[in-house]
Parts: sequence; structure tokens; C-alpha cells
Amino acid sequence: MITKKDILVVLPAYNEATHLRTICEEIKALHFPNICIVNDGSTDETSQLIFDSSVVVLHHVINRGVGAATDTGLKYAKQKKYKAVITLDADGQHKTTDIEVLFDKYQSTQADLIIGNRFLLASNQIPNTRKLFNKVANIFTGMYAEKFISDTQSGIKLFSEKAIHAIQIDTDGYEFCSEIIIKASQQHLHIEEVPVHVYYTSYSMAKGQGLWMGFKTVFNLFANLLVRDKD
Repeated sequence: MITKKDILVVLPAYNEATHLRTICEEIKALHFPNICIVNDGSTDETSQLIFDSSVVVLHHVINRGVGAATDTGLKYAKQKKYKAVITLDADGQHKTTDIEVLFDKYQSTQADLIIGNRFLLASNQIPNTRKLFNKVANIFTGMYAEKFISDTQSGIKLFSEKAIHAIQIDTDGYEFCSEIIIKASQQHLHIEEVPVHVYYTSYSMAKGQGLWMGFKTVFNLFANLLVRDKD
């Protein structure tokens, strides 16, 4: 069994200065003491934000994408020997208390990858464009993973220590969400899903995967998988 002190909460962040301080305070109030912000080449005030010693801030010189930022957080966790990582979007769309749900699920199942599923809560109001993109991504992901996950594109996840060491993220953009599921399945890691809340605002809709970005993500994922198949 692990404790909350064994977990690193990773926040990939691009121009999220208005939300980061509040999210970090909410995470610490839940008694998760270790937080890592990966500043993915932000052009707002993110790089100037000052936190206490419980928050580590890592910086990308340029904006590389959420996949690259997540990979940086996982590599830091591996270096510092954390026993698990929880990732959380930094735009305020997640209910911070849901990291407790992932933690409890890990304690009961010891799963290697736990995905917060937005579609398991009927109260979540998910825009049709997000539903459409997620369905397309689910199909492509399932083809290669040979396992069906109904919310492949969720940003809130838990990685066990085994998953931290086993999964190497090679894609920089949103397609990394499908990549980690495919790699986890191919390596026979234990995958679970849990219901989580999500809140869509005009701000989070503008920041996340719109319909065009969604199809671009699927194209990038498919292209990457074809290259891997040839290798």
C-alpha cells in the first residue's frame, strides 16, 4: 500500500497562470504534499509564479505539447523514486477532489493505469464535439490496444510505479492519451477506469481539443502507429 506522500501530482501547464495557484492549494488541502508543474513554454505569467517548497516547477523552453509535458513529469517522478503519479489538467476543468477517487481505486485494485472517465457520470455536460472526437479516438485506440476504454482522451490519470517505468511517451501532443493506453495494454499492465467530474467553460473549450484539433490528434496518432508498425 502507498500513502499520499508517495505520490507526485503532475500538472502539465501552458498559459494557465490564472488557475495554477488555486489548483495547487486545493491539492495540498487534500493532503497530497508533492506537486510538479511542468510549464510547457508558457507565454503568460506562469514562469514567474512563486510557490512554496512543496511545488516543483519544471520548464520547457518552447511549447512542445501536453504529451511532452506529461513525459517530463513522469521522468521527474522516476528520478525522484515516487511510487505513483497522478496527472491533472491545469485549466480547471477537473474537480480536484477526484484525485482521491483515483487514489482509492489504486488502493483497492493496485491497477497500473487508472483513467478518470468523464462519461461514467450522467451529471457531466460534455459538448457534442468532445463526444464525437472521443468516440473516434476510442475506435483507433481500441484497434491497436485490443482493449476498449470508453474515455481514452481523459487528462486525469494515475500511473503506478510499474507504469512510470514501463511507459515511454513518444508523442508530444494530445495523441499521447491513446499512446499510453496502447502501450499499457501491449505490456499487459492492469488498466482501470473510475468516474470523474468535468466542467466545460468557454475558457476550457478554447484551450482543449476542438473538433479540428481532435481530428489532427487522431491523424498524428495513426501516423505514429504506422511508423511503429514499419519498424
